[in-house]
Amino acid sequence: MAPRTNQKNRTREALLIAARELMSEGSEVTLAKVADRAKTSRATVYRYFSDPGILALDATLDVQVTPTSQLLEGLDDVRSRVHKVAQYYLDFSRDHEAYFRQFLAESLKAALEAGQAKKRGARRVAAFDEALEPVRKRMEPREYEDLTRRLAMTTGMEQFIILEDILGADRSEGDRLLSGLVDALLDRYVPPA
Repeated sequence: MAPRTNQKNRTREALLIAARELMSEGSEVTLAKVADRAKTSRATVYRYFSDPGILALDATLDVQVTPTSQLLEGLDDVRSRVHKVAQYYLDFSRDHEAYFRQFLAESLKAALEAGQAKKRGARRVAAFDEALEPVRKRMEPREYEDLTRRLAMTTGMEQFIILEDILGADRSEGDRLLSGLVDALLDRYVPPA
């Protein structure tokens, strides 16, 4: 993952931790309080989360995400690792459908009001980066980054909405479609061993 992306992920994580700490203390989550707790500027917090409600929702969900290293435990084959991450994020979206629909609605509303979209789904990018680690050295940096980003596009709430609302796919059909998409990307990008 590029150094800038790593820094953005660390900043985002620090903001989520600060929000969770405030919530655990029973404090209201405001952008100012999160900035103070994370020892950063309000402008930085606003760049990541323009709405304190969205920040609180994301912080709540973030604590429930299984760490990628735990997901990938015992898996050495890159294809198995990538499929595990893709399936996990699709299932996670299914399991938290109501929350994600609310989160998506709120974040889209905030983006419209701010006149720009805010980054969401950073966990997926980092998870696929970790899943692909065994082939990183065999790939060109640009190809590796493209694959990581394209895999992040295959799963999550947005894809759940496509599968459920647009395609009307049941769970097994959705899983089959996801698996085929992931395989096509891996076949295209991952060089033979």
